[in-house]
Amino acid sequence: MEHQDRADEVEEQADRLEEASGGLKDDIDEAESDWESRKSDTSVPGAADPEAAGPHNVDDEDPVTGERKGDERTDERDEALRRDAEREISAEDADGE
Repeated sequence: MEHQDRADEVEEQADRLEEASGGLKDDIDEAESDWESRKSDTSVPGAADPEAAGPHNVDDEDPVTGERKGDERTDERDEALRRDAEREISAEDADGE
């Protein structure tokens, strides 16, 4: 094998590793962001820090991305509360039948 061929192989391998590294970094950032949001969610057992949990932190900046997701998180919370209320009503209706 010629030196140039080997150099090309190594360069291609380095490019593949660099791409994989970038994808891994994205996965880590996403997981960290998800964990941070779960830590402020009182419905996730063991994740919530009592001082950080609750709606008072809904508009805080995402520690990983720096984005503010207050409206998005408020909408998610409201949707979860609506679903819970619907389930409760359905359960009461089923008990009453």
